[in-house]
Amino acid sequence: MIGIGVVPGMAKAKTYLLDEDAFLDEKKIVDDPETEYQRFLAAKEVCAAQLEEIMKAMPETMAADSREIFDYQLLLLEDTGFLGMIRTAVENDHTNCEYAVTIAAQKYITLFENMDNDYLKQRTIDMVDISRRLNAILTGREQKTLSGIMEDSIVAAEDLTPSQTAGINRDRVKGILLERGGSSSHSVIIARAMDIPCIVGITRLLDQAVHGETVIMNGTTGEVTPNPTPEQIREYEVYAAKAELEKQQLDQYRKCKTETLDGAKLQVYANITSETDVTALLENGGEGVGLFRTEFLYMAGETLPSEELQYKVYSSIAKKLEGKPLIIRTLDAGGDKNIASLGIEKEENPFLGYRAIRYCLDHPELFKMQIAAVLRAGAWGNTAFMLPMIATIDEVRRTRAMAEEVQAELASKGIPHTATIRMGMMVETPAAAFDAERFAREVDFFSIGTNDLTQYLFAADRMNQRVTGLNSYFQPTLLRAIKHICQCGKQNGIEVDICGQAGEIPSLVPIWVAIGIDNLSVSIPSIPRVRKIIRETRKSDAEAVLEKVLELDTAQEVERFLGQQFR
Repeated sequence: MIGIGVVPGMAKAKTYLLDEDAFLDEKKIVDDPETEYQRFLAAKEVCAAQLEEIMKAMPETMAADSREIFDYQLLLLEDTGFLGMIRTAVENDHTNCEYAVTIAAQKYITLFENMDNDYLKQRTIDMVDISRRLNAILTGREQKTLSGIMEDSIVAAEDLTPSQTAGINRDRVKGILLERGGSSSHSVIIARAMDIPCIVGITRLLDQAVHGETVIMNGTTGEVTPNPTPEQIREYEVYAAKAELEKQQLDQYRKCKTETLDGAKLQVYANITSETDVTALLENGGEGVGLFRTEFLYMAGETLPSEELQYKVYSSIAKKLEGKPLIIRTLDAGGDKNIASLGIEKEENPFLGYRAIRYCLDHPELFKMQIAAVLRAGAWGNTAFMLPMIATIDEVRRTRAMAEEVQAELASKGIPHTATIRMGMMVETPAAAFDAERFAREVDFFSIGTNDLTQYLFAADRMNQRVTGLNSYFQPTLLRAIKHICQCGKQNGIEVDICGQAGEIPSLVPIWVAIGIDNLSVSIPSIPRVRKIIRETRKSDAEAVLEKVLELDTAQEVERFLGQQFR
């Protein structure tokens, strides 16, 4: 079996086949609709309490986006449309509330599934999760969970709800295999936070998986090996012993300096989504925030965040970092990040549409409010902001002029703010990569967004499983583009960072060192591992490897060659 590896690592265990029953409940006619609806409201309160308990039980080190999943589910429980459908079915049609919950949930699920927006499609599983939980409470049935697994297992399922994933017995669940899901689906976000290897997109998984059968999975390559041979088991055992030793050794890399064997210095930053991530960042030795995804502030409520709210969040993070860099990405709406309160109309191809900087420049009041909050937070720490989806010089110059205007307004009002506007840009469009030399004269730093740059370079949607092979960070075309971007930055005296997923792929880290990348911004759990690789790398040796890599023609050749060089 083969799928898409989304959380790296290998595991060997027996298959735990989670073949969910349908959650449609039988329709019944009730005599007392008011009492029946009160029964639903009581179940709703129990459901909310259970979700709160799940969040409390999460380790503090788990990423904030894992918690935000359950925050969203709590909001669903108060959604007037959802509640209205249930109340109408119970009071007008005298329907039992189990059936009313199921029908209302299915209407929402159909609505989400038909949307041309990956972020909203992934909300389908939240509604499934809520309806199952509500109906389990109403009927007194025990909801299927993964917390009671008592032997080492690799879970195989069509998909997992967020609460199922969060309730996993981490000591026993060694891996996750899914028919559905994507690299940013909720179950994957939580699996990544727990460091559980995960593979998604395995065609006909439930038809092929056998409960209790031993399998070996590789969350890096996406390979699943049922009934492994003695030789395959020995190879896995060698890997497992090495992985356990590495895990023990990584603790020493949380606080040491980030430099190569021959003295080249880099910094390892982290990508964050909220203020609550900062504690885990510092515990893992993060040297700053290379990407703060501010769009989650806009997704959190029904109304847009005010300048004061944004200032409070940005300044709080800046203070906690105590002088370490805080790079704030301005609103990156559109594409797979739909924000209802912005009123962006549905588009045929949102990834190439009215998004990010294009939207912000057309809405100067909203944009100036965010810039003001960033500049004000700069009075409390080492802050900068960067612009997403830049394709033209004009976009950069218009933003710079707007920032200078905001700075003058703050000064005239006597509001404390940073005296220096430090503005960078994401290099993620082919236009920005091709014209990097000109852009480097306009901004203070580059941050290469490898996720989007890869999909735009190869015209391959990174959420489309059929073109996954094109979306490889080992593509020599991508590596040559990144080298060109870095050279342009260096020639103009600006820093060049990488903030995409490619920054933490082990065999590529020495390549980033060789190319001359200044900072890598990675997921929080990856910080010690990335630092270890840097400290074990000799830049001069990596440069020699880079020369050979850039002569290769295919991603497969690059990946194979780097695997041989950096075992």
